Amino acid sequence: MLKLLRVTSSALALAFLHTSASFAAQELVIETDRTQLITISGNPGTVVIGNPSIADVTVHGNKIFVHGRAYGSTNLIILDENGNQLSALEITVRLGGQNNLLVYKAGARFSYVCAPACEGTLQSGDSADFFGDISKMDAKKAGLATGKASIEQEAAPAAQ
Repeated sequence: MLKLLRVTSSALALAFLHTSASFAAQELVIETDRTQLITISGNPGTVVIGNPSIADVTVHGNKIFVHGRAYGSTNLIILDENGNQLSALEITVRLGGQNNLLVYKAGARFSYVCAPACEGTLQSGDSADFFGDISKMDAKKAGLATGKASIEQEAAPAAQ
């Protein structure tokens, strides 16, 4: 009788674990500045991301593109048009990429992408001065690309 009880307890435990696993969130690990495609069964009605500064999503039919914004952890819940849960994901965004290089100097961190020459890049957690300098250069470059910088340069002499 005791042996039968152990088998029954084990069977119940396995059934519980199987049932719990079907409701457990799937894990997705993605690198910063990368996109991962996931496909779900059914069309999403609502897509909610816990922290959009860590990861963000784009929806195209039943395809969900998850974008790694900054390293950290968050979650994603996808509901159908009737409010039923289609999927739940635990998302971890990590700093990665085979060409990324982190330099630690005097307690400060500096991020570079090396392919083959190394160029500074923006990553959360970098030295504030380094981050600020790179950010200003990127903003200036974006301004030149959109024509905003040339307009500001033309307006600057008139203001003097």
